Amino acid sequence: MNVYRFSPIQNEEQLQKAVEYVVERTSALAEKVVGKSFPIRSLTIFSHDGGEFVKLAEILSRWGKPYNENNGPRVVLYEPIEVGINRIIHLRIRKPALERPQVGCGDFDTDYESFKTKYLAIHPQNLRLIQRPEYEMIEFFHPEFDVLAYVVSK
Repeated sequence: MNVYRFSPIQNEEQLQKAVEYVVERTSALAEKVVGKSFPIRSLTIFSHDGGEFVKLAEILSRWGKPYNENNGPRVVLYEPIEVGINRIIHLRIRKPALERPQVGCGDFDTDYESFKTKYLAIHPQNLRLIQRPEYEMIEFFHPEFDVLAYVVSK
């Protein structure tokens, strides 16, 4: 895995390219792990240091209206970002974290319970159940990919 690909992101054009990359690579990750891809409507770009986080948060504030912050600012985009069949409507910038060297992650838009029943037990090497007090999620990961992906229960 190439550590900190795209970092530091300095401008809107670089952020746009990172978003497109994360969409393409998370779709490829799903294809590799479970043999199909899923629509993506929500995406997170991981910042890798304080300066990059500040710059990305500034750009994000111009791109959308604040919505449901978690580990960094998240917005509903004023103009959705179209990448293939995917229409990104939520974008978040994650605060820097040493355990997150990836470029970012996408949330797959699919029925959580059906996905969990069909795939979780048969792909333990690349799917991980994460339980939180208020929800669950299944994380996609693979050493060949510098992105993560999730299916979230709510």
